[in-house]
Amino acid sequence: MPINFLKLRLCSIFFLMGFSSVIYAEKSSDLLTLYNEALRHDAILSAATIQNQATQELIDQGLSLLLPNISASGSYSDLNNERKFNTPISNVLLAGTKADYQNYEYGVVVRQPVFNYASYNRYKQNLLQTSLSDKQLLWSHQDLIYRVVKLYFETLQASDEIDLLQAQRKEILAQLAEAEAMFKAGLVSITDVNETKTKAALIEVEQLNAVQLFKIKKREFETITGSLPGKLKKLNPVITFTEVENKAEEWIDIAIENNLDLQIRRDEVKIADREIDIRAGDRYPTIDAFASRSRNWNSGGYPYGATKNQGGSDFSDAIGVEINIPIYQGGFKSSRVREGKLLKLKLQEDEEYLERQVKLEVRENFLHLQTNFAEIAAYDVALKSAKLTLDSTNLGFKAGLRDSIDVLRAQQVYFDAEKDILDNKYDYLMNLVNLKFSVGMLTKQDIVEINKYLIME
Repeated sequence: MPINFLKLRLCSIFFLMGFSSVIYAEKSSDLLTLYNEALRHDAILSAATIQNQATQELIDQGLSLLLPNISASGSYSDLNNERKFNTPISNVLLAGTKADYQNYEYGVVVRQPVFNYASYNRYKQNLLQTSLSDKQLLWSHQDLIYRVVKLYFETLQASDEIDLLQAQRKEILAQLAEAEAMFKAGLVSITDVNETKTKAALIEVEQLNAVQLFKIKKREFETITGSLPGKLKKLNPVITFTEVENKAEEWIDIAIENNLDLQIRRDEVKIADREIDIRAGDRYPTIDAFASRSRNWNSGGYPYGATKNQGGSDFSDAIGVEINIPIYQGGFKSSRVREGKLLKLKLQEDEEYLERQVKLEVRENFLHLQTNFAEIAAYDVALKSAKLTLDSTNLGFKAGLRDSIDVLRAQQVYFDAEKDILDNKYDYLMNLVNLKFSVGMLTKQDIVEINKYLIME
């Protein structure tokens, strides 16, 4: 055996042994546990939650436009005035030239909107904004479920790849030992030995790549849960799936009502409709009721040259109704209304396109799910057939009727069949999640149900 080949085998063996010891020393993690950790640590969901809390403030902001507005003002002035006469003033009372005094003033105004079409529609629009934000938060929760399940299955697939390659490598090394023994006995050519060595080297390279992918996938969990997961619990190999009974059209009907992307787009259309009313309201009269009180007094001053112990005061109280009627603003507000109508029309077209896309997505997910279910039995038959072929090929090799290439091909077909079965089970569960996500029905209960398919130790 060449030195380079031995080095590669030894390095990969030590690497994989170390990697395996790390895996099995870790604490186990299941899907539900990782989802609960993601709920506490996922930055995307946290940002969506904060955004929703901020949007809720729009309710108070909109309501404030309909409630009374109270303002108060006050002022204090220290005055030092002097005047000069060009002609003598004979009246002593009017002849003062200096005035040093203080002036005080305060006022309170209460204003209650009586009719303001724009403000009313702004309040209604803000309610729609909060409703839209609630749907966006719910979508973020469903998106988190989707991301956790998808990453969990991708990580399991990477782990399965490692296990399958290890098993395949073990078979190849056994085949290599047998080929070398038969070569020494003169029963096979050196080609059989070399072919097996080449395959063993390639498998070891695939193992290194599979381990690298597995590490990357576990690191991706850190971006969602804030920490690396333990050893992931795998799918129970004896699980059975139940075929989805609902027809595709029934799922589509559910999606039209519950799909969150569609609901968000519909709220956007409603918000645009209110925006049109707000802009139209700028052309309508506004009516406000108001009450005001103001007081002004000072300690002295002109015209009588009073001393600082003399002074006067003014009082003013008012109650009334103020009407403001816009007449003409150069066509600006009318243009804004037309703009708003066109923007609403654009959103309606977007909604129509999205609805068609949702129908297509639901139908595709449903068909994928049906296909996966039908493939489960077919893959099981293929695996059994591949096993029989491998066993017979091994017997043929020992009898001198087959060469190493035939054995290696049969091994590859067998392990590919094993991988296809595992991948198909992941695809089935993932397509079920995709279907429920596309119709807006993905909940934590789905995590609980999928978690039951895992091996619970």
